[in-house]
Amino acid sequence: FDASTRETCVVRPTRTNTPLQALNLMNDVTYVEAARVLAERVMKAAKTPATRLTMAFRWVTSREPTDRELGILQRGLDYQRERFAKNAEAATNFIKQGERKADEKLDPIELAAYGTIANLILNLDETITKQ
Repeated sequence: FDASTRETCVVRPTRTNTPLQALNLMNDVTYVEAARVLAERVMKAAKTPATRLTMAFRWVTSREPTDRELGILQRGLDYQRERFAKNAEAATNFIKQGERKADEKLDPIELAAYGTIANLILNLDETITKQ
């Protein structure tokens, strides 16, 4: 989003975190697919939601989430589980995004819920602008 025009030398690139950038990244098929694959990975690697969320956050940001951040992620996961439980078709559509097929051994509602949270983590300002 902030690439130089290459007409002049840029010593230090500017950093942007606009709502339009976040909207674009959160809806980009590549990001949605990457989030789903991250969700699959943490679902296979850990059993408890707190461990899964901590693992995903740590893998993406290279640090442990604070208790407050973990609480926000947990509430978001609970909300997404409820939302996808009420609309299984939305969960199926979410996990079908991208070229790589979703792991059929995983519950689609759980996978979609974790995928949306992984998408959120991938779109944190800390993740996008980390240098």
